[in-house]
Amino acid sequence: MGNPADGLKSAQAGISGLRSSWLKACHGKDFATEGPFRCTPVNKQIPSYLKLVTDSITEPPAAQAEDLASIHEVCRAFEQATGWPLETSIGSIPSAKSNLMWSAPVNPGVGASPRHIRILSTETSSKENNRTPLPVASELAGAVGKLWGELLAARRALWQREAELATGVPLTLSDEESPQLRERLEAVLRGGAEAVGCQAAALYLLDPATTELKLRSSWGLPYQRFTAPARPLRGAMADLEALLGHAVVLTDDELHGYWKVPEENFASCVCVPVSSATMPLGTLWIFSRNPRDFSDAETNIVEVVAGRLASDLERQVLAYEALATRDQTKQMRSAQQSQDAQLPSTVPMIEGWEIAANAHHCGPIGGTFYDWFSVNNDGLAIVAGDATQSGVGGALISSALRAAARAQAPDCQTPHRLLEKANSILWTGSAGNDCAGLFQAILRAHGEYCEFAASGPVRVLRVGPNGSETVTELSPAVGLNEEMRFRDIRADVAHGEVLLVYGTTFLADQGPAVLAALDERLSASLETCLDLSARRLAGIAGQILQGAAGAEHADRVLVVIKRRRR
Repeated sequence: MGNPADGLKSAQAGISGLRSSWLKACHGKDFATEGPFRCTPVNKQIPSYLKLVTDSITEPPAAQAEDLASIHEVCRAFEQATGWPLETSIGSIPSAKSNLMWSAPVNPGVGASPRHIRILSTETSSKENNRTPLPVASELAGAVGKLWGELLAARRALWQREAELATGVPLTLSDEESPQLRERLEAVLRGGAEAVGCQAAALYLLDPATTELKLRSSWGLPYQRFTAPARPLRGAMADLEALLGHAVVLTDDELHGYWKVPEENFASCVCVPVSSATMPLGTLWIFSRNPRDFSDAETNIVEVVAGRLASDLERQVLAYEALATRDQTKQMRSAQQSQDAQLPSTVPMIEGWEIAANAHHCGPIGGTFYDWFSVNNDGLAIVAGDATQSGVGGALISSALRAAARAQAPDCQTPHRLLEKANSILWTGSAGNDCAGLFQAILRAHGEYCEFAASGPVRVLRVGPNGSETVTELSPAVGLNEEMRFRDIRADVAHGEVLLVYGTTFLADQGPAVLAALDERLSASLETCLDLSARRLAGIAGQILQGAAGAEHADRVLVVIKRRRR
C-alpha cells in the first residue's frame, strides 16, 4: 500500500481543484479571487480519518523574571551589602553594557528561557572605598544565580506536575446528568447562534462506521428534524470540507445544492468541525435567514462553540466509562473476596500427617484452588486444581471443580473416580474449552502411604533426606475428552518425607529439560530443611516457583503433604 498521507493530500487537492473548476465554469470567475462563499482555515488542526495531521504543540512562554518578586529584593540586598549593583536579565546572551563588570548564565531548566545575572559598576566614586572586592562579590552573585536557577526549575516542574495531576481528577455523574446533557447542548447551540446573529444551529455527529451524520441536538429547528434519517457523509461536500480542517462559509443560497446544506430554508450558513483531540466527532452548522457574510471573529466564535460541544460530549463519555469501570472494580473485588473465602481457613488434623497449601493468582481472581474434607471417618481427602484459563474464566472453572469435588466425594471412594466425574462435568457443561489440572489424594490416619490421582499440569515430587523423585508426569487435563480414564498412584511416604504437589499453567508449555531442572531446584531446597513445618516448606517452594521463568504471570497452586516423624 502507498503512503496514506500522500493519498489524503491527493484527495484534498482533487476536491479543491474540482470546486474551483466548477465555480469558474458556472460563474466565469476565478475561485481564488471571487466567489459567493469563503473557506476559512480552522485555528486548530483536526486529526481525522480524512487527513493525517500531527498537532503542533507550541511551548508555552516561560515565566518571566518579574514573576519572581523576591529576586529584586535579593538584588537590592546584594547592593546594600557589597556596594555592587546586581541585575537579572532574560536571554542566552546578556545585552552589552559599558558598565558590565561580571556576568554568569542561569540555568532555569529544560524548556524555559535562559537567564543571566550580572554585576554592574556605578559612577559614584564615594562608594568605591566601601565596596566588597569584585571576586568575592562575584562568588556571592554566582551562588545567587544558582539558587535562582534551582527555584525556576522547581517552579517549572511543579507546573508540569499540576498539569499531569489535572488529568487524574475523578469524574462524577449525577442521576440527572443525562437529561442535563441534552439541555446543555441546546443551550450552547443557542448561545453560539445568537452570538453571531443567527437564528438556528444544529449538531451532527458521525456514526461509528463514519459513513453518516445524524442530527443529535439543535436550536431554532423543528423537532421533526430528529425523526429524519441520517445524512450520508459521501457527497456532503461542506461536511467533508469541514472534517478536513476548514470552516465553510456560504454567504447566500446559490450553492446550497452543491455543498449539500442540510437546511434549505436559510440563506447563509457556516459549517465547522466538532472534534476531540484525537478524532472527529461531527460538524456544527450555524444558519442565518438573511444573506450575510461571517467575519473572521464570528467564525472563531463558532469554532469555540464547537470546542465546547466536543468537551461536553467527551466529558459525558468519560463519566460513563468511569462509572462502568468503578462498577467492574467493585464486582471484581467482591469476586476476589468470595474466592478467597472458599479456601480452607483451618489446617486439617489427621494423625501422623501434616498438611499445608497455598494458591496464587496473577490477577485479582484466578483459576487455582485447594480444599480438604473428611471421608470414611478416618480419612482425609485433599483436592487441588489449576484451570488452564486465568482471570474470570479460570475462576468459574475452579469453582465448578471445587463444587464437584465436594458433591461427588461420598460416592468416589478412590481418587481416580473423582477425576473422571470432574472430567465428565467439564466436558458436558462447556463448549469443550474448559479444562484444568486436578489432583485428588486420600490419606488415612497413621497411614504409611498416600493414594492419589493427577491430571493436567500437575507434578508430584517425593522428597526425603536420602534424595527425591518425580512420582508422576504431566498428563492430559480434565475436560478435554469425554472418554478419558485415570489411574490411582500409591506413593509410600516414610517418616519425615514430603510429597510436594504443584500445578501451574506454564508447566504445559515447558520441555522435559526445564521441568527436570525445576524439580531439581525444588528438591534441593527442601532436602536441607525437612525438619521445618509443612507451612514453612510450602512457603519455600512457593518462592522458588514464583522465581521460575514464565511463572510470574501464571496462576499456581501448591500442596505439601508431610508424614510426621516418630
